[in-house]
Amino acid sequence: MPKTNVTLKIARTLQAELAPFPGRLSGSARDALGVTIALVLAMTLRVPGISLALALLFLLQRERPGVSLRSGLNIFGGAVLACAASLVWVQVMDGTEVARFFGLLLGVLVAGFCMAATTYPLLFTIFGFYGFVDLSSWDAHRGASAIVTSSLYNLASLGIVLLSAIAVEYLFGTSHPAGELQLELKRRLTVLSRFFHLLAMEEEMEEIDRDPALQSIQLRPLQNAILQYAHAGDRHLNKLYNRLRDGSFDIAEIPVGIHYRIGLLTRVLEKSALISLTSQRTVRDRMYFAVVAAQCDRLLNEESFIGEPLSHDAPAYLRELYSELLQYSVFDKTTSEEPAIEVYESGMSSSPFAGFFLPNAFQTADAAFYALKLTLAAMVCYVFYNAIAWPGILTCVVTVLFTGLSSTGAMKQKQIYRFSGAALGGALGITTVSFLFPNMDSITSLVLVVGTISLLSGWVLRSPRMGYVGVQIGFAFFLTTLPGFSAATLIAPARDRVIGIGIGILVMWFIFDQLWPVRTSTALGEVLSRIESAAQKLHLAAAQQDAKKTARALSTLRASVSLELANMQQLEAAVHFDFGPGHAREFAASRRTIRKIEAAAADFYATALHLTNVARE
Repeated sequence: MPKTNVTLKIARTLQAELAPFPGRLSGSARDALGVTIALVLAMTLRVPGISLALALLFLLQRERPGVSLRSGLNIFGGAVLACAASLVWVQVMDGTEVARFFGLLLGVLVAGFCMAATTYPLLFTIFGFYGFVDLSSWDAHRGASAIVTSSLYNLASLGIVLLSAIAVEYLFGTSHPAGELQLELKRRLTVLSRFFHLLAMEEEMEEIDRDPALQSIQLRPLQNAILQYAHAGDRHLNKLYNRLRDGSFDIAEIPVGIHYRIGLLTRVLEKSALISLTSQRTVRDRMYFAVVAAQCDRLLNEESFIGEPLSHDAPAYLRELYSELLQYSVFDKTTSEEPAIEVYESGMSSSPFAGFFLPNAFQTADAAFYALKLTLAAMVCYVFYNAIAWPGILTCVVTVLFTGLSSTGAMKQKQIYRFSGAALGGALGITTVSFLFPNMDSITSLVLVVGTISLLSGWVLRSPRMGYVGVQIGFAFFLTTLPGFSAATLIAPARDRVIGIGIGILVMWFIFDQLWPVRTSTALGEVLSRIESAAQKLHLAAAQQDAKKTARALSTLRASVSLELANMQQLEAAVHFDFGPGHAREFAASRRTIRKIEAAAADFYATALHLTNVARE
């Protein structure tokens, strides 16, 4: 029975993760189109290295075309910087094995520190990855000309892929995030309002409970809509928020606390989904359902309302749900008007997005410790696969570079996703090489197969929680099936890469989890400390009664708290993967800290709202 329950739970989770939602199919189709165009161009121009470049396409951010362009520049810039640095290092150090070892060590150390301490983590992730690829290519003892040519071809193929993907985003991507975000929020509130109004109607609910036909006509559609929104989570809303934030020249144009409200509404939907699946509803509950429905109506009508929490005789889940709707009401409809914009303009220059290093980069040793752990794990893997002369498992180093996260829960989550995606992508690649390639005789067949797998990878990539699996499906499939301009005939590369990933996970487990762990609750505690510090700084700035200084502080701190809330959301999902001794205690501590973070964020945004209203006056 327990095994059946676990299997059923996994099946339901996968069904929820792969369920369609607005924008999922169109985004996946854009990914497939970008991959197809890049593949045809590379085959036509005879540019080697396309498999590696296609695998990196899924790291491109697609919140809006402008963000895709900046993300593409980060990826390409990191690759160019790594290529130049590796060539200079080999030239200066004469390319000896000892020099290459220390060059790789230095490169990973710099990349690891900058990944944790700068506002360009993607650029330095790619720098570390391509630095390893370029330096390790000299271990094959080929001619210098062939190695340099291969490195330059890698850059050319990466440029083709990025240009294709960015062009597709500019042609078919949407560019109106503000209106779309407001529409999505109203859709969710409308479904909640209708659902709770129906639950509050006693006669109708009694008829629905007695008549299965009425259930399917009235209650089921609302149940399914709430479940769909709950399963989709906040991923789509946060993408729209990021597009709005990155596209705004003035942070005052963004409604105060909108990122916080997205999290509140997502939790309300998740709790409502549990209610919709619960058949035990008392007559007394209907009175409270009516109160919740009325609050949803007020939010839809943009009415200001600060009410009292539900009485203690109300069910706990309804009290929590209504409390979150009241918090949502506090920050609803607080878009800055012209006078506020005028005040906030001076604050943008100090935003952490404008700087190279994060505000706390040199205030703690976290970034340095992270870089040391990452370097140790990468060098252990590098020495191991060279010692046993098995270059096919070099993906152990790649695993370290791409899954080395600060907290143990987040690291394990990403490693499980990487191994699962690589195994699935490798299996698809082996199947293609074994059964499809022998019967294919044109590029049209190749494009159809690659396009189909790209569509699958793009679809999984947009999962609310397991999107990294989609990245790894594409990564393993492309590296297995596209080694050159002729059909692949070997399946050993797929086997070796999966083994390499397993070795990398084992090394990282020992270093990051056993030797030098940072538990998820500890990482959440640091987030709480930074948000509380931001709230204190905002209170101090407000007490000075200096409009310009207050505007500067508010602009900087709002952006910083927004980043911390995004970090909290990632850690909240990762805590489930922090298994091991004391998992229950760790989970409980993390949940308590998350509630404290939400309270601290509410305090910060309440102060921000007050300052915004003062600026208007």
